[in-house]
Amino acid sequence: MNTLTFDEYWLGYLAGHARQLTRVFHYYGLFFGQLLGLLLSFYIAWWLALVVCPLSYMIAYFSHEFVEGNSNKPYATRPIWSVVSFFRMLALELTGRLNTQIVRLTPAHFAAEHP
Repeated sequence: MNTLTFDEYWLGYLAGHARQLTRVFHYYGLFFGQLLGLLLSFYIAWWLALVVCPLSYMIAYFSHEFVEGNSNKPYATRPIWSVVSFFRMLALELTGRLNTQIVRLTPAHFAAEHP
Protein backbone atom coordinates (compact mmCIF):
# COMPACT_ATOMS: atom_id res chain seq x y z
CA MET A 1 0.00 0.00 0.00
CA ASN A 2 1.34 3.41 -1.02
CA THR A 3 1.03 5.90 1.85
CA LEU A 4 2.57 8.87 0.06
CA THR A 5 1.34 12.15 1.50
CA PHE A 6 0.66 15.19 -0.65
CA ASP A 7 3.58 17.01 0.99
CA GLU A 8 5.94 14.17 0.04
CA TYR A 9 4.55 14.21 -3.50
CA TRP A 10 4.87 18.00 -3.62
CA LEU A 11 8.54 17.90 -2.64
CA GLY A 12 9.22 15.24 -5.28
CA TYR A 13 7.33 17.30 -7.85
CA LEU A 14 9.29 20.39 -6.92
CA ALA A 15 12.60 18.50 -7.15
CA GLY A 16 11.58 17.40 -10.64
CA HIS A 17 11.11 21.07 -11.55
CA ALA A 18 14.06 22.49 -9.62
CA ARG A 19 15.68 24.45 -12.44
CA GLN A 20 14.24 27.86 -13.21
CA LEU A 21 14.27 27.20 -16.96
CA THR A 22 12.20 24.03 -16.53
CA ARG A 23 9.64 25.98 -14.54
CA VAL A 24 9.52 28.80 -17.12
CA PHE A 25 8.90 26.26 -19.89
CA HIS A 26 6.16 24.69 -17.79
CA TYR A 27 4.49 28.01 -17.01
CA TYR A 28 4.42 28.85 -20.68
CA GLY A 29 3.59 25.37 -21.96
CA LEU A 30 0.92 24.42 -19.46
CA PHE A 31 -0.71 27.76 -18.73
CA PHE A 32 0.19 30.84 -20.77
CA GLY A 33 0.62 28.93 -24.05
CA GLN A 34 -2.77 27.29 -23.58
CA LEU A 35 -4.38 30.67 -22.96
CA LEU A 36 -2.69 32.05 -26.07
CA GLY A 37 -4.01 29.15 -28.15
CA LEU A 38 -7.53 29.69 -26.89
CA LEU A 39 -7.40 33.44 -27.49
CA LEU A 40 -6.07 32.96 -31.02
CA SER A 41 -8.83 30.46 -31.72
CA PHE A 42 -11.49 32.99 -30.65
CA TYR A 43 -10.06 36.05 -32.38
CA ILE A 44 -8.31 34.74 -35.50
CA ALA A 45 -9.15 31.13 -36.46
CA TRP A 46 -10.55 28.20 -34.47
CA TRP A 47 -7.86 25.81 -35.70
CA LEU A 48 -5.01 27.83 -34.17
CA ALA A 49 -5.78 26.24 -30.79
CA LEU A 50 -5.15 22.84 -32.43
CA VAL A 51 -1.66 24.02 -33.33
CA VAL A 52 -0.61 26.30 -30.47
CA CYS A 53 -1.91 24.24 -27.53
CA PRO A 54 -0.13 20.96 -28.40
CA LEU A 55 3.09 22.78 -29.35
CA SER A 56 3.18 24.71 -26.09
CA TYR A 57 2.47 21.50 -24.14
CA MET A 58 5.40 19.81 -25.91
CA ILE A 59 7.70 22.58 -24.66
CA ALA A 60 6.81 21.70 -21.08
CA TYR A 61 7.00 17.95 -21.74
CA PHE A 62 10.44 17.99 -23.34
CA SER A 63 11.90 20.38 -20.77
CA HIS A 64 12.08 17.43 -18.39
CA GLU A 65 14.47 15.55 -20.64
CA PHE A 66 16.48 18.40 -22.13
CA VAL A 67 16.68 20.88 -19.26
CA GLU A 68 16.06 18.97 -16.05
CA GLY A 69 17.50 15.62 -17.14
CA ASN A 70 14.64 13.57 -15.68
CA SER A 71 11.35 12.07 -16.72
CA ASN A 72 7.85 13.38 -16.20
CA LYS A 73 6.51 9.84 -15.70
CA PRO A 74 6.46 9.97 -11.88
CA TYR A 75 3.91 12.77 -12.05
CA ALA A 76 1.53 10.78 -14.24
CA THR A 77 0.78 8.39 -11.38
CA ARG A 78 -1.28 11.03 -9.56
CA PRO A 79 -2.68 13.41 -12.19
CA ILE A 80 -4.86 15.43 -9.78
CA TRP A 81 -1.93 16.00 -7.42
CA SER A 82 0.21 16.92 -10.42
CA VAL A 83 -2.23 19.61 -11.53
CA VAL A 84 -2.57 20.96 -7.99
CA SER A 85 1.22 20.97 -7.61
CA PHE A 86 1.66 22.81 -10.91
CA PHE A 87 -0.73 25.58 -9.95
CA ARG A 88 0.76 25.75 -6.46
CA MET A 89 4.23 26.10 -7.98
CA LEU A 90 3.00 28.82 -10.36
CA ALA A 91 1.21 30.74 -7.58
CA LEU A 92 4.23 30.55 -5.29
CA GLU A 93 6.52 31.69 -8.12
CA LEU A 94 4.28 34.64 -8.99
CA THR A 95 4.09 35.73 -5.36
CA GLY A 96 7.83 35.30 -4.74
CA ARG A 97 7.38 32.54 -2.16
CA LEU A 98 8.65 29.50 -4.08
CA ASN A 99 12.15 29.68 -2.56
CA THR A 100 10.70 28.87 0.87
CA GLN A 101 9.66 25.52 -0.58
CA ILE A 102 12.83 24.94 -2.63
CA VAL A 103 14.99 25.21 0.51
CA ARG A 104 13.04 22.26 1.94
CA LEU A 105 14.47 19.95 -0.74
CA THR A 106 17.16 17.50 0.34
CA PRO A 107 19.66 15.54 -1.76
CA ALA A 108 17.35 12.52 -1.38
CA HIS A 109 14.61 14.34 -3.31
CA PHE A 110 16.99 14.95 -6.19
CA ALA A 111 18.34 11.39 -6.11
CA ALA A 112 14.81 10.08 -6.57
CA GLU A 113 14.31 12.40 -9.57
CA HIS A 114 17.72 11.89 -11.21
CA PRO A 115 18.60 8.18 -11.06
